[in-house]
Amino acid sequence: MNTRAASLLKITLGTSLLLSLPMMGLAANTMPQKWKLDVPKTSADFEVKYLGKATTDGKFRKVNGAINYDVKKPESTTINFTVHTNSIDTERRLRDSFLRRKELLNTQQYPTMTFVSKKIKMITPKEASVTGDFTALGQTKPLTVRVTLSDVEIDPVTSQPTLKFRATGMVDRYNYGVTAFPKLISNIIPLEISGKLIAAN
Repeated sequence: MNTRAASLLKITLGTSLLLSLPMMGLAANTMPQKWKLDVPKTSADFEVKYLGKATTDGKFRKVNGAINYDVKKPESTTINFTVHTNSIDTERRLRDSFLRRKELLNTQQYPTMTFVSKKIKMITPKEASVTGDFTALGQTKPLTVRVTLSDVEIDPVTSQPTLKFRATGMVDRYNYGVTAFPKLISNIIPLEISGKLIAAN
């Protein structure tokens, strides 16, 4: 088998497994190729290590974005997320206010963080390594995240197809000029965006 044929076979098999169309009884021409975030069911979670040992979990409750998925060419998928920084929630108001301050998230001047994909590399039929531009506090740096998709499911309430997803990455706050409180807060912040995708049209 030549290289081109092998590549086409890999894409065809990968797409078939990813979408699980035979199991769902959905024809390829009826499957949505564009998906959007189901915003109420999407959140951006993070962990902050402080004092060198303890860990605080939190989330950004307001997240927008889109995933444009090409069934025939999954590596051409585009992904973008917008996280609204003022929606940070660590379940403690005083701590949230502290994290919003100018020396850290500076939410008043920079109300959003964004991620825009530039390159996608399929790892397995359900996993991809996505490299893109992550913009925070006015600075844009490359960031690679791991994206995992579930099989397509039919929502029992809406009878519409849905996809569960999970995107994980590590952000170094020093890369974005956030160097305050180095002994108090770790510079490496694990970030996870998860939720559901629904048809965009």
